[in-house]
Amino acid sequence: MNGRAAWLRSAGLAARVAADRGDLWLPGTLGALTYLAWLPLVVTVAEVPRTSDLAFLGAALLSSELFPLNVLLIAVLGALGILLACLLAALAETALLRAAGLGTPGRSVTQELEMALSVMLVAVLPAVAVGAALISAVAAVGPAEFGAPDLGVPLVLRIALRVAPLLAAVVLLSWLGQAFGAVALRRVIGPAALPLGRALRAALLDLAHHPLRRLGLALSSFLADLLAVGLAVALLRVVWAPIGVELGAGQLVTPAALLLLVGFVAIWLAVILSFGALHVWVSTWWSLEVGTPGEVAWPEAQEAVV
Repeated sequence: MNGRAAWLRSAGLAARVAADRGDLWLPGTLGALTYLAWLPLVVTVAEVPRTSDLAFLGAALLSSELFPLNVLLIAVLGALGILLACLLAALAETALLRAAGLGTPGRSVTQELEMALSVMLVAVLPAVAVGAALISAVAAVGPAEFGAPDLGVPLVLRIALRVAPLLAAVVLLSWLGQAFGAVALRRVIGPAALPLGRALRAALLDLAHHPLRRLGLALSSFLADLLAVGLAVALLRVVWAPIGVELGAGQLVTPAALLLLVGFVAIWLAVILSFGALHVWVSTWWSLEVGTPGEVAWPEAQEAVV
């Protein structure tokens, strides 16, 4: 079996496992919520800020008496948010792998969580560092572009063109970090788990030996998540439209409005559970690709590993 056929067969087998193992959907949902599963709700319910809103916010920060302490506080809160997201993602992946029978024998949940969190921090650190530089660059060029004469090019696009190298670096490092983290996680957790340093080196070597398959899987999973986000936003907006009308008329306490709101919450819960199933599919696909099939979870997976 050639590499492409084996890659696609692993994807199909992972889909079968995700469909059959409903018990894995809850930890998968937690992992999805730390990634993109929260986005459809925010896009549907919250009002998207306009460019002028962002400009006025930046001006308020710079003109504040607390500057630059206010900016430093926002940076600290952002760092804590990233750390919390990594912790929750590590907890979700640890629970998912252990529930699938891919945990490390003789190792406690706390030890597994420590290993998973270490891998994730290493994987996201380059993209976060360049992301911080990107934010600084946007803050530097933003005021000049906002005050420039209107040349028919949207403000956001003009700023993006000014910081294009950093923007491209963030995208590239995020892509590489996702692939590296997924491989390293399955080297540091599992029946043949390696120490952290060796697992990180093994992940780098694995990416060097199989760049197309690993990066292709990372890209495929991202596109699948992006498609799921688009479908979820379309569905939630249809359901939210009559609720928005009721809210605009100040009739939230009416029985009809409450019934619509309960229905919206139920549909949203079903949507995030479907994101959990999607996350299980991606996680299982990675486990098959890296070569850690679990006999407890899916005996037939041994046939799909190359």
